[in-house]
Amino acid sequence: MRITFFGTSHGVPEANRKCSSSLIEAGGKKYLIDAGTNPIDDLVTMGLRPEAVAAVFITHLHGDHTDGLVHFADLLSWYYKEASPVFYVPKPGVPDALRPWLSLNGVALRDDLEFRVIREGVFYDDGVLRVTAFRTGHIDVSYAFLLEAEGKKALFTGDMKHETGPLDDYARFAESHVFDFAAAECAHFDAMLYEAPLREHPPKLFCFNHYSPRYEESCRHLARELDGTVPVIFATDGRMVDL
Repeated sequence: MRITFFGTSHGVPEANRKCSSSLIEAGGKKYLIDAGTNPIDDLVTMGLRPEAVAAVFITHLHGDHTDGLVHFADLLSWYYKEASPVFYVPKPGVPDALRPWLSLNGVALRDDLEFRVIREGVFYDDGVLRVTAFRTGHIDVSYAFLLEAEGKKALFTGDMKHETGPLDDYARFAESHVFDFAAAECAHFDAMLYEAPLREHPPKLFCFNHYSPRYEESCRHLARELDGTVPVIFATDGRMVDL
C-alpha cells in the first residue's frame, strides 16, 4: 500500500500545504480520501488520470475536506467523462448541493456519478481494499477510516473531538487494532494527549497529518518523548509513504 499526501494543512491553507486530500494505491487500484483541495490537479501532476480512481472517501463535510469536490465533479461532468469513481459521503444531499452551483457554470452534474452514504462499520470492500468507518466526535456525522490492503492496516483519523480527540476517539480505535500506519490530525488539541494511547497501543508508524501551527511544537515534543518507542513522522504535501 502506498499513501501520497496531496494536502496536509489544517482548516486553511498554509505555505506549501493545501487542505486535506490523500491518494491511496493498492493492488494496482487507486482511491482518494477527502478532497479539501482538488485532487485532479495532483493526479495530473503525477501523470495519473481521474479514470484511475475507483472510489473517493469523505471523512466529513467541512470545506477543508470537501471544497475540491466541486471542481472534481465539474471536470468529471464535462471533460473526464470516462472517469466514474464512487463517492462515499457522510450524509445524503451532496449531489443535490453540487447541481445548482455547477449549473451556474453551465455544467450539468452527470447523472451516472454515484454517491453513497457511509455507515459505521465495513462499508467498502472491492477485494483489494477494505474500508471500515469509525464515528468520531468532531461534528454530528464525522468518520475515521481503517484501510486494509495487501496485509497492511492504515488509519486515517479524519478530524476528531475538539480538545480531547486522542483520548476519546483515537484510543477507542486503537483498542482492537494494531496499525501499520496511523495518519492522525492535530488541529484541535495539544499533541501530548496522544502520548498515553500511543504508549498503550503503539502503531508501527505514526504520522501527524492535518496539523496546525498552533500545536506543531507539541507535535515535535511528543515525537521526542516517544523516540525509540513509536516512530513519528510529519506529513507534507507530496510525501509518499510505502507500507
